Amino acid sequence: MWSRSKPYLLIFPSLMLVVVLFFGGILEGFMQSIGLHSLGVVPFTLKFYKEVIISTEFWESFFLTARIAIISTLISSLLGMWVIVCLFLIRKGEKREKTLLMQRLFQIPMLFPYLIAAYFVFFMLGQSGWIARVLVHMGIIQKMGDFPVIVNDSFGWGIIFTYVWKTTPFVVLMLYPVILQIYDSWIEVGRVFGANPFKFFRAIVFPLLISPWKTSAFIILSYTALAFEVPYLLGVTYPKALSVYSYEIYMNGNLTDRPKAMVINIILTMMLLVVGWIFYLLGNYKFSKLWTSKKMKGL
Repeated sequence: MWSRSKPYLLIFPSLMLVVVLFFGGILEGFMQSIGLHSLGVVPFTLKFYKEVIISTEFWESFFLTARIAIISTLISSLLGMWVIVCLFLIRKGEKREKTLLMQRLFQIPMLFPYLIAAYFVFFMLGQSGWIARVLVHMGIIQKMGDFPVIVNDSFGWGIIFTYVWKTTPFVVLMLYPVILQIYDSWIEVGRVFGANPFKFFRAIVFPLLISPWKTSAFIILSYTALAFEVPYLLGVTYPKALSVYSYEIYMNGNLTDRPKAMVINIILTMMLLVVGWIFYLLGNYKFSKLWTSKKMKGL
């Protein structure tokens, strides 16, 4: 009895800490969003939700945040899968050591915090950055102002580039252990049945990658939708990312506006829960099984 319950008892303090801080924070934010804050006895109200939802600034920030999160997730997920395909195709025989070296190189961006990555992108891609200076010295552009606005632009390209640079190695890290479980003998068996390495990857390996690929994509989408430091450094004054918009309302507004910041956070949390449920439906076992059966017929 003790041997069975011991692992659960050992993680119970840490688990309770996470539950109290995470779910307690969400509960406190929700209570403030409906007017039940600690500043006094305030009746239940949904006026803060109404004020936020009818606000043009909120929807401008929402579409900016959604655009940045979706584009960053799509690009990093596709790039990560492309890297995994390349690593799989070259990981045979004497090329195995080169694959491990390449995998280590892809992980270098993960060593830098997002704050440092944002500063790096600013100094590299800004109109007064290093690349603009090099192009001026080479005579390609006349002045640094001719360099396209990539950082602090209204579309968010600088933010997207930072997230892609940081999160693509994360996708590779999540997927690479799967291809390590594929033995070369399996590929040789596939060749006996007329499947080259690419067809083998499409029919056998890719279904194994769906679950971690889906998980990594959802993690990236959630983080890029909620992250603060990169949009704060590389964004524009209007529209702002929702995290920056919420922060400025909470810090720079008066006390009566703070429930609006909580409303924004609660809306983002609820939307991410819905997106997570959609990810679960799109990446469940039945989808993987259907993909495998179709590709096995095509071998």
